[in-house]
Amino acid sequence: MKALRKRFLLVLTIVMGSLGIIGGIIFYNVIPTEFFVWYPTIPLFFYFMGLAFGEVLRMLNKKTNIEILNIYLILRVSKVILTAAFIALYIWLINEKDKEFVITIGFFYVVYLTLETKFYFDFEKSLKRKKTNEKIKE
Repeated sequence: MKALRKRFLLVLTIVMGSLGIIGGIIFYNVIPTEFFVWYPTIPLFFYFMGLAFGEVLRMLNKKTNIEILNIYLILRVSKVILTAAFIALYIWLINEKDKEFVITIGFFYVVYLTLETKFYFDFEKSLKRKKTNEKIKE
C-alpha cells in the first residue's frame, strides 16, 4: 500500500509539474495574449488535491470495500465542489481572462481525474490481491 501511494505521489508530481511547465511555456510563448498571471495556481491546486487524496488512500487501508467506495465517492463530489469554488473565487476576485482560466482548469481536472482513477483502480487491485493471498494462507 505504501509503495502504491508513493508511486501515485511521484506520478502526480511529474505529470502536474510537466503539464504546468509545458502549459506555461505554451501560454507565455505561443499564445501570449491568452496568458494569465494566475496560471501557476491551477497545477498547484490539483497537486495539493492529489496530496490530500494520497493521505486518504493511506487511511483507507483498514476499511471495508463498502466504506472505501463511499469515501471515494465523497472525495469525488468534494473535488467537484472545491474546483467549482476555486473557479468561482477566481471569477469573483480576479475576474481576468475567465474563459481561459475555466478551459485550463477543465483540462487539468480531466488529467487529474484520469490519474486518480488509474490509481484507485490499482488500489482496488492490490486490496483484492491482498485478500486473495490471505485466503490462500488460511
